[in-house]
Amino acid sequence: MSRLGYINPAQVEDWQLEDFDTPVTNDQHAIHGSSASQKAAAEVACELPEPPTLEELEAIQQQAWQEGFDQGKQEGLDKGLAEGRLSGADQGLQEGLEQGRSQGIEAGEQEIQQRCLQWDNLLNELIEPLNAVDNQVEQELVTLAMKLAQAVVQVELKTSEAAVLHALQAGIAALPQQRQQVQICASSEDHQLIEQSYGADELAKRNWQLQLEPSLSKGSLQINTERSQVSLLSEERLHKVLEQFASQPRADVNEPQHPPVEIADGVNDMTQSAADLPSPSSPTSEDDTDANGNGAETAPE
Repeated sequence: MSRLGYINPAQVEDWQLEDFDTPVTNDQHAIHGSSASQKAAAEVACELPEPPTLEELEAIQQQAWQEGFDQGKQEGLDKGLAEGRLSGADQGLQEGLEQGRSQGIEAGEQEIQQRCLQWDNLLNELIEPLNAVDNQVEQELVTLAMKLAQAVVQVELKTSEAAVLHALQAGIAALPQQRQQVQICASSEDHQLIEQSYGADELAKRNWQLQLEPSLSKGSLQINTERSQVSLLSEERLHKVLEQFASQPRADVNEPQHPPVEIADGVNDMTQSAADLPSPSSPTSEDDTDANGNGAETAPE
């Protein structure tokens, strides 16, 4: 017994190559060839399998068709899914952007409107107290101007003799033009002033009768006839003039085209301008003339 991979020298035999110099005949070739071909044919015959049956062929065909169908279906699904996913992603992105932009704009507009409404409310809350303060200050200024005017008029009545005489002339002018006795009621100071200004002879000539009335203040006169009466009360005349001043529309001082009302001018108007006197046809009438009685005749010296 020999080991694997080990050659026993006793088993070695000489092997001689064929003699290629000796020609071989056709018979020898035929013999050798026929034997070789027969041997090869026998081996092939032994190795060839049996042909498949019709059922096996149909099964193989069906299996191949099914495998091809499944493979094509899977490839189509994969390709369609990839393309659909890509196309759907682009379309979804565009739609999402448009929808988000629209929602953002709408939400922004609502937020802006809410903010504007809040600012409007805040501004109104700030403006209302300012308007109230402005109105209060304006009313206080008007009241102050009226009080100043009253003080100025009272001083004017006490220091100016012409104011009382002008008021007297205006009251006489308001009476009907007919010869009748006129009764003039005045305070003690005005009574003395009228008597000294006209004199007893002139008063008698004009048919004027002076009567002392302590209840009347300085500058106030009351002129009576048989059918008419004219009251020239300084307080009433001043009150009417101040009412006219207060009722005039006052421009905004913040606007250049509307200059502010000058208080001094208003005081001048109240102390110098005369309003129309009422008609003496009624038993009692009021005089709208100012304290100075502008427009009347000057009393004689």
